[in-house]
Amino acid sequence: MIRGSKQLQIGKAGEYLVCADLIMKGFIAFPSEQGLPYDVLLDNGYKLLKVQVKTTEKYKSIPQRNVDTKAYIFNVKRAGKKGKTRYSEKEIDLFALVCLDTMKIGYVKNIDMPTTINIRVDALRGSYHDEKGIQDFEKVKELNKTIKNQSEIARKLGLQVAVVNRYLKNGFQPFETKARYFSDFIRSKEWFYEI
Repeated sequence: MIRGSKQLQIGKAGEYLVCADLIMKGFIAFPSEQGLPYDVLLDNGYKLLKVQVKTTEKYKSIPQRNVDTKAYIFNVKRAGKKGKTRYSEKEIDLFALVCLDTMKIGYVKNIDMPTTINIRVDALRGSYHDEKGIQDFEKVKELNKTIKNQSEIARKLGLQVAVVNRYLKNGFQPFETKARYFSDFIRSKEWFYEI
């Protein structure tokens, strides 16, 4: 059983993981004092960087979507009780995003960070709605080389005939998001010298 506030303990776990990750990269890193806008101080050998740690236990369903979409959700730039205040660029240099279920840590510069970020789960790569649409589009195009009947293609792939028809229209391009996976935020040691 976790003693004290579960959220506080989850946050502390994230902070210690970030310190360990940065130390393993060859930096000096340590938790800050309570009450400061940043959680970890990082000495990259040239300057001190202020790191705000955001931790999640696991991925969740993104609310208010027609299709069940799983992602790591971080409310990043909100601070304080109920997130009423925001971190300024002077208070924080970078954010560390921690996923406790995979023990992975991603990093984003403060100036590049939106208020809220939904990050795709690497283990679910290929299962997202837009990715499935791209895969189906490619399969329809391939099958259409040998099968000209759209109903037969639809039946073979388990798609609606209208969808197959749309895919085969001249100039059709499947929808593609700019969504990013968590692995896109995992950084090499060199990245920390650019901040």
